[in-house]
Amino acid sequence: MNRLLLVVMVLLCATISGFAKRKIDLNGQTRFPKPPIEVFIDEESKELTLDLRKGKENVRVVITDFSGNNICNDNMKVDGTCLLSLPMIQKGDYILYIFLEDVELQGFFEIKY
Repeated sequence: MNRLLLVVMVLLCATISGFAKRKIDLNGQTRFPKPPIEVFIDEESKELTLDLRKGKENVRVVITDFSGNNICNDNMKVDGTCLLSLPMIQKGDYILYIFLEDVELQGFFEIKY
């Protein structure tokens, strides 16, 4: 019985921690089968993680709500992984635009709480 309880607790911890950080699927015109960057949103810490596959690039990140209001408009030099704090983001649906030197990508995400 104790062993079963321990297994259930471990699985719950893994499940709960998995809810916080979610990958944002990106669509756009690119020469590559996969976009050169991956983006994750963490609802708990309100941070966007940019994971550039290789090299350094100037990246412009624009986040708008569905009414067209700008929530974020930042330019940064990304080398590997970069965190972007979003303290102003609240519950709702958003559009993410990522502009690299020769690639434009778009994704959608939701903040549930």
